[in-house]
Amino acid sequence: MCSGAVSVLYDGLAASTLADIMRRTNVSALAFAPDRYTDQALAVLDEVPGVTALTLGESHYGVNISTLAEAEPVEPVRIEARTEDLASIRFTGGSTGTPKGIPHDFHVPRYFSTAALTAGDTTQLLCTPIGHFGGTLAETVLAAGGVVVLHERFDAGEVLAAIENQRVTFIWLLPSLLHRLLDHPALKSTDTSSLQLLALGGWASTPYRVAQAVERFGPIVAQGYGTNEAGQITWLTAEEHLRPELLTTVGRPVSGVEVTIRDPGGELVDTGVIGEIWVRGPDLMTGYYKQPEETAKVLRDGGFHSGDLGFLDVDGYLSLVGRSKDVIIIAGGHSYPSDIENVLLRHPCIQAAVVFGVTEADNDERLCAAVVPTPTGHLSENDVARWVREQRGGLYQPDVVLMLDELPTTCSHKPDRAALRRMALSLTDDR
Repeated sequence: MCSGAVSVLYDGLAASTLADIMRRTNVSALAFAPDRYTDQALAVLDEVPGVTALTLGESHYGVNISTLAEAEPVEPVRIEARTEDLASIRFTGGSTGTPKGIPHDFHVPRYFSTAALTAGDTTQLLCTPIGHFGGTLAETVLAAGGVVVLHERFDAGEVLAAIENQRVTFIWLLPSLLHRLLDHPALKSTDTSSLQLLALGGWASTPYRVAQAVERFGPIVAQGYGTNEAGQITWLTAEEHLRPELLTTVGRPVSGVEVTIRDPGGELVDTGVIGEIWVRGPDLMTGYYKQPEETAKVLRDGGFHSGDLGFLDVDGYLSLVGRSKDVIIIAGGHSYPSDIENVLLRHPCIQAAVVFGVTEADNDERLCAAVVPTPTGHLSENDVARWVREQRGGLYQPDVVLMLDELPTTCSHKPDRAALRRMALSLTDDR
């Protein structure tokens, strides 16, 4: 029987949240880099007594892992774990509440075996959190004999330099990070010819931005839709990205995965009708670790209720429109964030945008947009509202526009809609 499992904690979480995660998973040892995380680690260890501190380097606190490794015998360790034994507990990114643990055994998800990253000559650039999907892909690359170039944080200039200097062949990015690459001034002069696959995930990008990426990097851009709970759900291949009409989608279900769209009552809806995405597949989780009530909310009727909204077309391609709780109720109907975000991102002076709703004291919901202008763009709140009105109609014009230097994000680099709602409410309260 396997004697233990590994969990990777996200950077940027509060000490109290980390302590709650550690208590829930019965953590016995905490490893951290002392040059950056000593204060945070000590705060967490103070809340969870009895946990051994392991440091990735010399420190006055804890035991240096290198010292422990030197005392170990040089002979290979005998692997006694079985396929069904607990290997790791991975956490959701916290974009929909406190991160929840998802147990994984030692079996390799089926979709990994068919991915391009199983070649031994793969060089992956990992510039997203290890606890996120990029870290999972890195494990596959290393197991196949490939190389992983590890960046502590995403920096567009450093990423471009690494692609050229390290001859990177594969990179996985969230759409917001791709947008920063596309907008970086060094992109034009950087040799990116070594790249064989640029994969997108985390949430849907926009057709305009994806087309930009294909034009700049060539026919190597692919994207899909997946969750920690269900694994990879859909995939839009690099070849399919050459068909502009498909860039509004995240592809079709991968082999063995069934996707259905259902109404709030659980009934199937017609093709082209928006509803909640339900998933069945071989990589579906068994449940959240020691959270049966949370598990019961999403695992029902043999499938995973994603909470995401989308629709399937006649050819089985899936389009995402947002999360069910992010639907904005406006006078005259419903508004889906991705619909308006696509309009905003077609503006030549907007490099990033998030659309969301806020509910005020009178229980009315107001449509809000947070916008990051391009470095050379000159844009006002009125310009943004007028653009949406002209492109989509006055019904979808945002009531509140936040002009930001950058979007707040969660520890998994997804837009922090909760923080944006607080900013918008603060702005409306001051008026």
